[in-house]
Amino acid sequence: MIFNRVVVLAFMAPSVAAFSTQAPSFLPKVAESTRLYGEYGASSTSFYTTTEKQATYASSTEILEAKMADPKVRQVIEDMLEVCAEITDALRTSLVTVEGTENEFGDSQLSVDVIADQLMWDACESSSVIREGASEEDPEVRNTDKKDEGDFTVCWDPLDGSSIVDNNWAVGTIVGVWPKSTGLIGATGRDQVTSLVALYGPRTTVLVALDDGTYEFTYGC
Repeated sequence: MIFNRVVVLAFMAPSVAAFSTQAPSFLPKVAESTRLYGEYGASSTSFYTTTEKQATYASSTEILEAKMADPKVRQVIEDMLEVCAEITDALRTSLVTVEGTENEFGDSQLSVDVIADQLMWDACESSSVIREGASEEDPEVRNTDKKDEGDFTVCWDPLDGSSIVDNNWAVGTIVGVWPKSTGLIGATGRDQVTSLVALYGPRTTVLVALDDGTYEFTYGC
């Protein structure tokens, strides 16, 4: 993926799929250069931002290399950013239905809970640096490292607040990453090598803990 620094992003308006596969004619055309799905920009934006638009921005590689010294931690961050992008796309295209099942804590599962959780497991299994995973939906540490080369245990809530997703309110994904030396069982928050919180709202933003603090990235840059 490519990241840019301190960007305020404008999203394409989604097509009206129920009636047409094309966007309504009254919507403004979006320049082809903005159609960069799957990419992020470091945003640091809010209603109160004082950051002015810049002509150019640092790339994601530059940001992560400058702010996260461990290359393997950088890789797990990139893997998690990728799956958050996949969850974003799934939320925009999946119907919200009741699965008729409950997780280990007695919460009723929705279709989007199951989809997001499966995407997280798929990401762990395909990662070259993740060795174990555990989910709120299935709170048991499971080995995902078929090649026995992973270094991290990843624990997540795939879709926090999913009970309000059918009202189109913001929901999120919470991720903690622990090293092989501690694993998850018996470890504390201070043992984490990084953590991420994704918020799926009008924009998808992901807060990521790097070496010198927390950085916010926005999907769709």
